[in-house]
Amino acid sequence: MQKFTIKKNYRFKRFFVLLAIFILSFKLHAQTATVSGQVTTTTGIVQGASVIVDGKGVFTDANGNYNLSILAGNHTIVASYVGFQKQSQQINAVAGQMLTLNFLLQSADNLSDVTVVGIRNPKRSATESPVPIDVISLKQVINQVGQLDLTQLLTYLAPSFNSVRQALGDATDQTDPAQLRGLGPDQVLVLVNGKRYHQTSLVNVNGTVNKGTTGTDLNSIPASAIDHIEILRDGAAAQYGSDAIAGVVNLVLKKKQGFSLSASFGENVSSYDKNYAWNKINPSSSLPNHVNVHDGQNYQVGASYGFNLKKGYLNISGEFLRRNKSNRTGLYTGPIWSSSGTVATDDPIDQQKGVDRSKYDLRVGNSQISGGGGVLNFAYPVSKNLEVYAVGLVNLKSGISGGLYRYPYKLASTANGGSFTTTTQYSGANAAAIVAQLYPFGFLPLENDKMHDYHFTAGIRGKLSNWNVDLSETYGYNSIQYGVSNSVNYTQAYLPNIAANDLQTVFNAGKTKTYQATTNLDISKNFPVLQGLNIAGGAEFRVDGYGINAGEPNSYLDLTGKDSLIGIAGAQVFSGFLPSNAGSWNRNNIAVYTDNELDITKNFLVTAAVRYEHYSDFGGTFNYKFSARYKLTDWLALRASTSSGFRAPSLAQEHYSKVNTLFVQDPNSTSGGLVPVQAGTFPNNSKIAKALGIPKLKQETSHSYSVGATANITRGLDLTVDAYQIDIKNRIILSNSFSNSNAAIKPLLTAAGAGSASVFANAIDTRSRGIEGVLSYTKNFRENNSLNISLAHSTNVNKVKRDDNGNLIIHASSILSNAGLTSSYFNRADESRIETYTPKNKDILTIQYRYKKFGVLARVSYFGSVQYWADSTGGKNFGANAFDGGKVDTEDQIFGGKFLSDLSLSYFINKNIAINVGANNLFNVYPDKIFNSGNANSGTFVYSRSVSQFGFNGRYVFAKLNINF
Repeated sequence: MQKFTIKKNYRFKRFFVLLAIFILSFKLHAQTATVSGQVTTTTGIVQGASVIVDGKGVFTDANGNYNLSILAGNHTIVASYVGFQKQSQQINAVAGQMLTLNFLLQSADNLSDVTVVGIRNPKRSATESPVPIDVISLKQVINQVGQLDLTQLLTYLAPSFNSVRQALGDATDQTDPAQLRGLGPDQVLVLVNGKRYHQTSLVNVNGTVNKGTTGTDLNSIPASAIDHIEILRDGAAAQYGSDAIAGVVNLVLKKKQGFSLSASFGENVSSYDKNYAWNKINPSSSLPNHVNVHDGQNYQVGASYGFNLKKGYLNISGEFLRRNKSNRTGLYTGPIWSSSGTVATDDPIDQQKGVDRSKYDLRVGNSQISGGGGVLNFAYPVSKNLEVYAVGLVNLKSGISGGLYRYPYKLASTANGGSFTTTTQYSGANAAAIVAQLYPFGFLPLENDKMHDYHFTAGIRGKLSNWNVDLSETYGYNSIQYGVSNSVNYTQAYLPNIAANDLQTVFNAGKTKTYQATTNLDISKNFPVLQGLNIAGGAEFRVDGYGINAGEPNSYLDLTGKDSLIGIAGAQVFSGFLPSNAGSWNRNNIAVYTDNELDITKNFLVTAAVRYEHYSDFGGTFNYKFSARYKLTDWLALRASTSSGFRAPSLAQEHYSKVNTLFVQDPNSTSGGLVPVQAGTFPNNSKIAKALGIPKLKQETSHSYSVGATANITRGLDLTVDAYQIDIKNRIILSNSFSNSNAAIKPLLTAAGAGSASVFANAIDTRSRGIEGVLSYTKNFRENNSLNISLAHSTNVNKVKRDDNGNLIIHASSILSNAGLTSSYFNRADESRIETYTPKNKDILTIQYRYKKFGVLARVSYFGSVQYWADSTGGKNFGANAFDGGKVDTEDQIFGGKFLSDLSLSYFINKNIAINVGANNLFNVYPDKIFNSGNANSGTFVYSRSVSQFGFNGRYVFAKLNINF
């Protein structure tokens, strides 16, 4: 009876509780309103956008729709999505009302929005970060501009990022080394979806701005697969490890559902002064000042498809890109035929043979590239709290670039001014005659490089005991197969009974390759300490590998077997890697870190990160980072950071070696001619390095400082300003060549088959200072009108450190100092590559306007001046300037700042299809021309190939079709 009474009372209580809840819910329902709508962008609907009111919200479904129940009254509803500007709308909800509220999100081209790199607190946005972070919605921008590959896109989007395509730089012509804050390409870390991306196996050994560095080939990642890009402009080695001295670039891949297709075509439509040098030297027989060119055709097709998995996501992207070569060579003014004796008689000989001087044109411009890649981005929940994910990337491309022309007069014996050595056993004249039969007008050797990149990540992430946990494995691989065509190994022509048609013209010159395998464990959790504490930590284990495969014997051997002709042995333009260069090397490192953020008050944030790494080849390193942000008012905040950092020497810098033909300034030439020498790049642990007292490579170390402010001046108008200083100790450089004229190293060079030697060493200390600012304004007005304006600025000054007397501080051994070889270790031209080759100032003004189905993008970019300092010691290099009547003049030159203008027009046929036409460099602006003939290589360089702010291709016109479903 008692049990029955208890049960009965429980049922009555439950009934009254349910009745009360029903009545209360009915009353609440009577006081609520419903808000629904759709979130879209200029290219279509947005799945997974966040719609928030009063701190609570929902995500849009596959059709971009959302539905919210809110209490009656005044509310602010905010819609946001990564890579787009937040949009907010005020409403006054009436009880029982059903409201429709749509949002059109604008691209975050003002470089400030939600981010995940640099701050491990998932609740924080870029504007709330204590360090500067740019967010670029690439999938929106790429449809409106003419640039197609990643490095060129970022050069015209992010003021602190710069990349200039190289010419006559071997495989560097195909990789476009990139800089952040004016530092080297290996001093910026690249991530894909937050995971480390591998570097290229290429070592930049030519005289480019990035000489001696290894970096990441950003163009190996198809731009059409990227949703948005996050650029952390601050030292982050304590958070992410080696290479993050200048900052971090995180590429976030697409994951939304639906189909997208982009197709574009463009070409250079330009004119330039090809005959500049000829007219300077021969004013009485001048040629037309400008020639019209149509070249550099680009064909691009990219597609992506996001599958509807209901849970998780699967997006597959693919891209094909072909870029034809461009050429801005000058008309050759030097000697052609050895039989003529003088330049004046060369042209009549050409006329008799039915050619003119254009027959001997170089390829000075963009290399020819074709290739494509595919990307897979996947995640799927396996339980309530865990999901598995994977990223796969494959990219294959091939490139063709030119070397320097081998003119007919060089196909002669050395006694007659040619390249063919005569020995007691062999006649140089006979060998030269055989090559001349194959190439009666000389020849332009070509480099044919094939590059393969693979990147795979697999992992599991989610919540375990209220901790965010991410366990992953990443593998990256790059290989470069070096090939040579339209060439010859001169020594083959010395063989008995050889005929011209028997000469080999295509060579396999060898391969370089690199890989890395990385295991990461990352954890984080928020705690209710003060206003919020986020603790993150983790561990990383990485294995790095690097290798060199020798080329085929004919690509490097003196085929006579006597080695008496070693100076001209091997494939012309790029002799193959020797068996002594070949090998495989690897190392491992282990790291642990902690990265914490504490909101002391709602207005005051502090962070602290520490990291320890230990490398198997050079030992351990400990690094830290501290930063803070203080919100002075609702619209103004101050921020600052300080950190230490490091960059481990790459395995390529530790083990790369090669003997090849380089062309250097002819000291006996008054017309700026170049002559070939066999130059060797030797490993840091080689006998030559030890003989010179150069110590084993160790890590570069850095200390960074930054202060800045963020301001939301008024609704839609934002400003960020940051100043920084980065000090780098023991910076790794590739030394200038040591000549075999020095008795101490001549035997070693001779044994290696080289006339000169370069080695990698921790040779200098540098300091970088700069200021960066972004001012942006976004406005939606009237109906179907949107305006987006941004002005971005960067000033950067890089200096090699000096002592109190103003002399460069060069970490040279006593052996080098006593032998007077310090200038061969690091000379004035090497200093110039760091201090003056990159523009100190850069500004980008972008205006985007859309009205209904029409859109326009106008952009003006300013690239500041750069300087070229000639190879010399102790001062400027002077020489006779044939462009000015033989006047003795300096070969140093300042190339003035330039404004470039871009314009594109868009028409949206419907919400799914758009067409775009436009022009980059609308007014056909070129850099300053070379003013001293000593830098012009007998007229073939109109513009400096060593120093350039933005390249020299002129106007580029394009058309695009974009389809999104």
